[in-house]
Amino acid sequence: MAFWKWWTSIVLLGLFGTFLQYQYSVFNFVYENDASRITFLIGFIFLLTTLKIGIESWRKQFTYEDHRNTDFLWFSSDVVMSIGMVGTLIGFLLVLTTTFTNVDTTSASAMKAVIGTLASGMGIALMTTLAGLVSSIIIKFQLVMLESSDEKV
Repeated sequence: MAFWKWWTSIVLLGLFGTFLQYQYSVFNFVYENDASRITFLIGFIFLLTTLKIGIESWRKQFTYEDHRNTDFLWFSSDVVMSIGMVGTLIGFLLVLTTTFTNVDTTSASAMKAVIGTLASGMGIALMTTLAGLVSSIIIKFQLVMLESSDEKV
């Protein structure tokens, strides 16, 4: 039953993603506001890992092969979280290295530009952190479902 649990979770996740895109244009927002594109790297690793978990769950349910080692898949869940943290640091570095150079504190338009740069860098930091954490949680959930199907009831 491992494959059907995985398939159901992926369908629900896809429906939720479709809802978020339809209601809030989340993917468009990320594309427009993540200049580092680290969020898309996290998404790519997430998709590859999810497909691998799906293949393993299919093998487990339909071919009755011995359980394969899932250490690499667990490592992938940590990698997406770590890449999210790296994105956080990159966002902070963008803020700290580009914002406060040659700032004219007497000009309102210059201060608006500084605030815009601060918001952009913080946006990158928070988006990559969120993408990494959510991806890691979903991958770990899938792995727990895959490995719990080993246990006999």
